[in-house]
Amino acid sequence: MKLIWSPLSLQKLDYYADYIARDNIDAALTFIDEIENKALSLKAHPHKGRMIPALNDELKRELVIKSNYLLLYEIHDDIIEILTIRHVKQKPKKSGNQ
Repeated sequence: MKLIWSPLSLQKLDYYADYIARDNIDAALTFIDEIENKALSLKAHPHKGRMIPALNDELKRELVIKSNYLLLYEIHDDIIEILTIRHVKQKPKKSGNQ
């Protein structure tokens, strides 16, 4: 499977990494590595994450990262698209793509 990142997901990754880096640059780099590794693991196990409860769509899923962040993604025929990253305290938009 091919893995692609939406522009929004890359923007969110930069945002959260910059926020973490204000206090600890090493923690920010570790955060980026963990997000990237979790995303890459989806290529072998695309259904690894749970279905997004509010959407009830088998192809739209979320994967917990360090218990504070969610990696939201969608499974297409031979592509996994990373839709966004969000903090667990952030309320989801109705579309699920925030």
